[in-house]
Amino acid sequence: MMKWLNIAGLVFNLSGAGVMAVSVIASRPAIERMLSNGYGVPPNLDAVAVRRRQSNLAILGLGLLFIGFLLQLIASWPR
Repeated sequence: MMKWLNIAGLVFNLSGAGVMAVSVIASRPAIERMLSNGYGVPPNLDAVAVRRRQSNLAILGLGLLFIGFLLQLIASWPR
């Protein structure tokens, strides 16, 4: 029973990490909207670059969390 609770906890951790990462990952259309504001004002390219870097780091973090939780899940699987 305790093994299954551990597995359920890892699954919830993995799901939560995914939800949090998805909330900070910028989609390509969002970045394109940042580049064209439609008012003739040049976009802040530094802010766009920072947002793109933040999005890439969020994707990397999600991947690392996923791998770590998956390895824990495999190690805890009842036999």
